[in-house]
Amino acid sequence: MPIEPWFPLAVYYADVEDAAAQKESLVSAILKLEKKGHKRRVDSETAWTGDFHGVGRIQEDPRFSWIVGQIEAHTLAYLEELGIDLSKIDLYIQRAWPVVSREDQEVPPHAHHNAHVSAVYYVSVPENGTHKSGAFTIYNDANFNEIIAGIGDEHTNAIKKRNPFNYEEGYYAPTEGRVLIFPSQQRHGVEANETGEMRISLSFDIVITSAEQGDPGLHEFLSPPPSQWKKFGKLNG
Repeated sequence: MPIEPWFPLAVYYADVEDAAAQKESLVSAILKLEKKGHKRRVDSETAWTGDFHGVGRIQEDPRFSWIVGQIEAHTLAYLEELGIDLSKIDLYIQRAWPVVSREDQEVPPHAHHNAHVSAVYYVSVPENGTHKSGAFTIYNDANFNEIIAGIGDEHTNAIKKRNPFNYEEGYYAPTEGRVLIFPSQQRHGVEANETGEMRISLSFDIVITSAEQGDPGLHEFLSPPPSQWKKFGKLNG
């Protein structure tokens, strides 16, 4: 009998039209933001990420309006492929920031638990399309088929052959002009940039709420939109 791979993780990717024409202006804007950002707060082996350095709201910067529009369009396409009824939800770019990775710099494994959907757009990539410039890595934390805990650990080494049922990571070589979209809760990271040039990308965190005029029953699982929230008054004094 065949074995079927149930419950696959859905990762969306697409090559964005007009990427080459937009590259120069995006690179210029990103490097200017990096220069104006806060003093470096991470070690030299970690890529410069705008969200750690006061540059986390590029969705409001007109220099990034083109890519913001692209992210919105591709996120809608992703959600439609997941079968979500777009008439019942609203989407918000919660935060968005540049990432600049120089030689031997990486982004350690992490997840974005503050959001629902995350996106990465590759603005400029040295040795385009190869793992040498730093692969985007997705980790298989669910381990649905790990019938014995730790069976693939280096000490046990009981996995004879890697296949879609037992792999531990998935990799995407960075490709200039490409967007990746995935669930924010999925742990991910970026391998070290082994070239002597910069890899520049943009990251987006997207939040889903119920539609502004949505059915009240939706609020059992979907947060109402921010327009319906009330901020506390002064908390101290």
